[in-house]
Amino acid sequence: MLQAIRRFPTTAAAAGYLALAAASTWPLLPRFTREIGGDRGDAWQTLWGFWWFRDALGRGTSPFFCDALRWPWGVPLWLQTFDLPAAVALLPAWALVPAVPEVALYNAVLFASYPLAGLTASLLCVELWGDRLAGFLAGALYTTSTYHFAHALGHLHVVSMEWSPLYFLGLVRTFRRSGPGGPLLGGAGLALATFASPYHLLLCALGTLALVAAWARAEGRRLLSGPVLRRAVLLGLTFLALAGWLLAGMARSARSEPFSGAHDAVFYSADLLSFFVPNAASAWRDGFGAWRRFTGNAAESAAYVGYVPLLLAVGAGWRAKASRAWLLVAAFGFALALGPFLHVGGEVYRGVLLPYGWLERLLPALRLGGVPTRLSWLVTLGVTVAAGAMLAQLVRSGRRGPVLACAVAALALAESWPHAFVTSSWPAPRFLRNLALDPERWAVLDATDPQRQLWHGVLHRHPQVGGYVTRAPARLDARLADTPVLRPFFVGGPPIPADESIPALQELGVRFVIVDDSRLAAGRALLRPAVWEGDGIHVYEVPARAEGR
Repeated sequence: MLQAIRRFPTTAAAAGYLALAAASTWPLLPRFTREIGGDRGDAWQTLWGFWWFRDALGRGTSPFFCDALRWPWGVPLWLQTFDLPAAVALLPAWALVPAVPEVALYNAVLFASYPLAGLTASLLCVELWGDRLAGFLAGALYTTSTYHFAHALGHLHVVSMEWSPLYFLGLVRTFRRSGPGGPLLGGAGLALATFASPYHLLLCALGTLALVAAWARAEGRRLLSGPVLRRAVLLGLTFLALAGWLLAGMARSARSEPFSGAHDAVFYSADLLSFFVPNAASAWRDGFGAWRRFTGNAAESAAYVGYVPLLLAVGAGWRAKASRAWLLVAAFGFALALGPFLHVGGEVYRGVLLPYGWLERLLPALRLGGVPTRLSWLVTLGVTVAAGAMLAQLVRSGRRGPVLACAVAALALAESWPHAFVTSSWPAPRFLRNLALDPERWAVLDATDPQRQLWHGVLHRHPQVGGYVTRAPARLDARLADTPVLRPFFVGGPPIPADESIPALQELGVRFVIVDDSRLAAGRALLRPAVWEGDGIHVYEVPARAEGR
C-alpha cells in the first residue's frame, strides 16, 4: 500500500479526498437520487440553470438570454449564477434523465467540488512547501472548511472553490519558474474560477493584490524583472482570451439598464465573532449560541476557520518567512469581509467606515453583489496555505514528524467538522412531467414558491410568466406588479374577474396556472375546475381562445 501511494501520489490523494468527501457530506450519498444537496433555496435555481443551459444550446440559442422565464418578454442572464464549468460538464448527462433523476446531476457536481478542492489546494501547497503529505493535509483542511460547507446550502457557484487554487498555483509558478507553463495554468485557472462565479474572480484579484504586495517587499527586483513581467502578461492574456467574452457580456448587460436583486452589504457582512465562534455549518454549533445573533443567514455568516489551523498558520509566519504572504492574504480578506461597518455579536457600529465601504465606493459594481462576508474565503485560503507550511515543518521534524502532522491535522478536522449535510426535495408530480411531452410552445403562470417555480419548469419544460433569477432587470419586476391579470398572483391583492383574466391570459399565451395555498383565491377566481391537485399545488387550465377572436 505504501509503495503504491509513493508511486502514484496524486491518485492516492484523490482517493483520500473522495473518502473524506463521502464522510464529511454524509448523508448526501444515500440520498443522492432522491434529494438535492442543500435547502429549498438557491440549489434549485442552479439546477434549473443547468437545465436551461442544456435546453438553450440544444435549440441553438444563446443561454444568456432566456425566453423560458418572464414570458413573454424574456430576461437576460449574463448576471445569472450558472457555474458554467459544472453546466458544461453535465451537458451529456441530461440524456440519462429520467432514468437518472435531475437532482442526482446537481449532486454529482456538488459532491465533486469536495475532492477537487482538496486536490487543487494540495497541489498549491506542495508547490510552495515541497512536501506531499503536508500538502495533502492542508488540502483536507481547505475542503472541509466551514466556508465550503456553509455555502453548500445553495451557493454552488461559491462552493466550486476548486478552480481558484489552480490560479494561485499558476501565479506562483509564473513568479518562480521560467517557461509558459505557469502563466497558461494561471490564466486557465482564473478563467475557470470566473466561469464558476464572478465572486471567485473578485477573490482571486484581491488575493493577488495581497500576494504581490508581500512579494514586492521581499523580492521587488525579481518581481519587476523582464522575464517575470512577460510571464505575467501571458497569464493575463490567457485569461482574457478564455473569459474576456463573459466579462464583456456581463459589463454590457449591467450598464444597459437597472437590475434588481442586489443584497444589502451591511446585512451580509461578516460578524467579527463569526471568525472565532463555531457557527451554523459546524457540528458543534449547538454549543455556541452567538452565531444565531449574526446578521445575514446560515450560509453567509459562517467564517469560522478554527483555532488549530490558525495556530498552525501563525506558527508558520514565525518560522517560515515565505508563509507570511499568505497570512497577508488572510488578513486582507478578514478586513474586507467585515463589510462597510463593524458587526460584533449582531450589533452594527456605523461610526467608522471599514475598508469594504471604501472599496465599494471605488468599485460601484460591487453593489450588484452586496455580500462582503463571502470575502472570508481569502481567510480560509490564506490560513490553510500558511498552515501547510507549518505542517511541512512538522513532517520534517524527525521520525515521528509525519505522525505528529497527521495528528494535528486530525484535530483541526475534528474542530471544523460540519454538521449533517442538509438535503431537501420538492415533489415531482407526474402531471407536470407529462406536460413536457407536448411540443407546442405555450406558457405556464406559476405562482408557487420562487424556487419551486424553477423546479416545476425543469419538469414541464415550458416558458413561465414568472420565475426567479439572480439579477433581473427592474422593468420586468415592475411588469409583474403593474399588469392587472398578473398582480394577484405575484404581488397580491383582489383577484381579477374570470371574464377579464381569461382573455388576458390567453393573450399572454398562458395555458396552465399553478398556485399553492397562498394564491389559491387567485386560481379559483378563474372559475375553472382544477385539472390536478396534490403535493400542495393546484393546476388550472386556461381554455383555448375561440377561433376568429
